[in-house]
Amino acid sequence: MIEHLERRYRVAVWIVIASEAMLFSGLFALYTCYRAEYPLAFDAGVQADIQWIGGLNTFILLTSSFAIAWAIHLIRGGRMRGVGWGLVAVLALGMAFLVFKLVEWGIHIHDGIVPGTAYAGPSHGPGTTLFFTLYYGMTGLHALHVIAGLALVAWVAHRVRRRTITTDNHVALELVALYWHFVDAVWVFLWPMFYLMHG
Repeated sequence: MIEHLERRYRVAVWIVIASEAMLFSGLFALYTCYRAEYPLAFDAGVQADIQWIGGLNTFILLTSSFAIAWAIHLIRGGRMRGVGWGLVAVLALGMAFLVFKLVEWGIHIHDGIVPGTAYAGPSHGPGTTLFFTLYYGMTGLHALHVIAGLALVAWVAHRVRRRTITTDNHVALELVALYWHFVDAVWVFLWPMFYLMHG
């Protein structure tokens, strides 16, 4: 009975991830089409983004993926004390990612780089507004997924502390880790699109 429920939970999480992957794939395709139409504006937009924040946030999320994978390794080995610290590290890194993203957005907004018709930064034609509308939309959607992931990590961390997640019963932790890895993988695609791909 328990194995049957675990199988259903795994299928449900994979369905969620597949639907989210389709959503982001559509946005990636939209970005690709507009980039082909406005290459100069998109190149200028990428250069206007703050590369060191994009790189630092990439390092932060990759480190957080390692931390949650390490937590799973520890729980499989019965080292419960380390599991909690691994999840605390994931929470701290995820929060740091959001803080740096807010800092970047704040700098852009101060410079008039905002989405839509309110854009007041340097312009390289209509593609400039499109680039930053996609930038805010896609990185904002990703940030919402990070927030959802943090809520899930906090939930499993609480269950680890309460000992309702144990060495013999940790499927919830594995499924939350799977979702967290997906969120990190999405950022690995967003990073070059908005920070690296310029002439």
